[in-house]
Amino acid sequence: MAERPLNAWVLSDGQPGHYNQARGIVQALRRIRPVEVSWISAKLRLGLVRSLLRGVLNSDRPPGSLWPLRLAYGFDALPGERCDLIVSAGGKTSFANAWLASVLAVPNLYAGSLRGLSARRFSVVLTLEPVPGAASNLVVPLPPSAIDSDEVEQLGAAFRRQLGPPGERYWALLLGGHGAGYRYTQADWLCLAALVNTLARRHDIRWLLVSSRRTGRRAEALLKGHVDAACVARAGWYRDGGEYGAEAWLGAAERVFVTEDSMTMLSEAASALRPVHSLRPATAQPGQRYEQALQRFAGQGWLCSHRIAELGAPPETLNLQHCQALAVSPTEWLAGQLRERLGLG
Repeated sequence: MAERPLNAWVLSDGQPGHYNQARGIVQALRRIRPVEVSWISAKLRLGLVRSLLRGVLNSDRPPGSLWPLRLAYGFDALPGERCDLIVSAGGKTSFANAWLASVLAVPNLYAGSLRGLSARRFSVVLTLEPVPGAASNLVVPLPPSAIDSDEVEQLGAAFRRQLGPPGERYWALLLGGHGAGYRYTQADWLCLAALVNTLARRHDIRWLLVSSRRTGRRAEALLKGHVDAACVARAGWYRDGGEYGAEAWLGAAERVFVTEDSMTMLSEAASALRPVHSLRPATAQPGQRYEQALQRFAGQGWLCSHRIAELGAPPETLNLQHCQALAVSPTEWLAGQLRERLGLG
């Protein structure tokens, strides 16, 4: 007899990075048993209410009604189906996650900082760094990603057949932009364009190039004007509505280069079990926790960080042997941890 699917309510604050982390948690759960997902938009109305919600949640008496939560959040209508599990990522969802789980008496998974909330309000708290004294804390090797490593191989092979004859080699370049303490100048983008051309010739590869919302129209125009078209097998320009299928593109690539500002793209590339090279502009002042996370990733061997201006400068050469793919799928690892933590099977 087939197992009844878990009915998971997944809260979203609308931020793409948090949305993708929540999808990654669901992806891990689906490796344990079937999951039916109800997405619920949960937008915190006023930051001032956080202290009130925190006070109630941290007290010995758990909340018993949903009406205070409805005042604090702009909610979609809650699903009519029963809820077996609450899932969310991002600090602005943490209060709603803990409150709903308490009122509905169901387990809950949360990825992000606790922001003063008691860890006992969560069944599992996923973080990159340990939370002292929190029994529910699960330290993950990298943020959860919805990338399915099995689909990566299948879709990647199919995409390579579309791109060209057997034997051609591809690397991927995922472009972010301003954010997380990183600023890109015209000089950075021109240097990156020259680097793309140099590496293509030096290593006899062609590029799968993808830009994003943060890349910006001007940066896209600079890259289009200065990257040699013969070096590019496929480009997905965000401003042109270019299509990008993560599993297919990452699966077709031997290596993935990512501008260092995007933790989401770094996590996706690593979850695809590809060696990852991060690219840092001249102006890079990431926060301490972000920098520490990058250093841990480099220590694990799957991430190599490079300054754009230095990587293409003679006589510098790219050390391909130093950067190796993760040996184990982070999604598979997370599934094993959640199976044990939640008693699922």
